[in-house]
Amino acid sequence: MIFNKGLHTTTFLLVFLIITQLKAQTSIEDTDIQLAITIDSAIYHGDGSTVDQHIDYDVFTQRVFKGLHQSSFDWKEYAEVFRQQLRLGDLLIEQIGREGEYSFVKVIEDENGNKNLLYRMIEGDGMLDYNEMLIAKNHLGQWNVVDVYFYLGGVYFSDIIGTLIALENPDLIPNKSFRKSLLKVRDLYGYNQEGMFGNTIEQYDSLSNYFKKEKTARLALIQAYAGQGGITEFEEQKALYLDDFPYDKSIRLLLMEVYGSLDNFEMAYAMNNKLSELIGGDEYLMLREAEIYLSWEKTSKAKKVLKKLLKSESFETDARLLLMDTYYIEKNYKSLLTELLKVSDMVGVTPEEILPKESYPLFYSSSYWEKWKKQQS
Repeated sequence: MIFNKGLHTTTFLLVFLIITQLKAQTSIEDTDIQLAITIDSAIYHGDGSTVDQHIDYDVFTQRVFKGLHQSSFDWKEYAEVFRQQLRLGDLLIEQIGREGEYSFVKVIEDENGNKNLLYRMIEGDGMLDYNEMLIAKNHLGQWNVVDVYFYLGGVYFSDIIGTLIALENPDLIPNKSFRKSLLKVRDLYGYNQEGMFGNTIEQYDSLSNYFKKEKTARLALIQAYAGQGGITEFEEQKALYLDDFPYDKSIRLLLMEVYGSLDNFEMAYAMNNKLSELIGGDEYLMLREAEIYLSWEKTSKAKKVLKKLLKSESFETDARLLLMDTYYIEKNYKSLLTELLKVSDMVGVTPEEILPKESYPLFYSSSYWEKWKKQQS
């Protein structure tokens, strides 16, 4: 009995040590997830200050000046200014708008082995973007954000701040040609947003050779050619870009939107799938895939994707709304009514508020709707 008691005690201690070790490992491994969820929750609740508390301003500031080719510059004074004045959290909250969403997707690693937190950003107007928050451990072993990469634009937050510094304090950049081109790149996306695509192309041609090879400027040029209708030039620049950056995610997101606007649904579908592959999958892109199929008038394929989403219980409301559109196109008003009533119960509003009568007249004149309406009276 004494032997057995000792054996049980030893076994218990071994199990206890193993469990303790596993818990410690899990705690260490989960800190990046904890940071991701903290940021997600803060932005959801409109708390930008919490996001800023998790930025390593020393590393971020060094990245700013590295982008300005000022590796020997005394950056510490600027680090304190950034710590006091930069409001990345508020910037993200403002960008998504009141109707937008900012959601953590997963932890991914870039080609250099750095850990990034991938977030999906849907702005109030429905524009899709992805952000990668580059994270690193500080001297205490805690994960912090050191930079943010915006897919639309192909630019880091540190580059944006570096451009603002160059604008406000030109003496920091003695190379006048570098500073001039740096500030010109900033204007490219402004021109595109205003529909001044010719200005973008002209401005790009005046850049130095260094900046002509940069991703941000080239993405703006590709977008300008597409917006101007220069399809030949657009395809040429796209091919050159993909030769240099074959695994780039930014251009796939941009091209998905561009090809969709050109009603080239085959290429929009291809870009959507490639983007999903490069980020390791995101179920939201399945919604976009279904939208592309609907625009492409491939309703059976759209339904297949949407029903797969419903089984996974992801984006249920959005999936059912798109499913209603597929049924409307197919004139399957019985199934449309079934989905409509489900969504009505889910969101707590009347069917007419979900499907406007002026947009779905054939459904509202169908026998299925009229019969259901009579049953409610």
